[in-house]
Amino acid sequence: MRGGIAERGGIRVGHRIIEINGQSVVATPHEKIIQILTEAVSEVHIKTMPASTYRLLTGQEQPVFL
Repeated sequence: MRGGIAERGGIRVGHRIIEINGQSVVATPHEKIIQILTEAVSEVHIKTMPASTYRLLTGQEQPVFL
């Protein structure tokens, strides 16, 4: 949501969630991530990174050198 709390916290369209409450969710199916988030009882701490960086770090993409 434009101007929402996530955007104010630095999360942008295209970011990948890589960690929830200190637990890696890199190889976790999308449905499981949704379940973790919807079942959260109190504060949720999320780490994200841009999708392009995620693809490079996970070997899904190779860097292009000019």
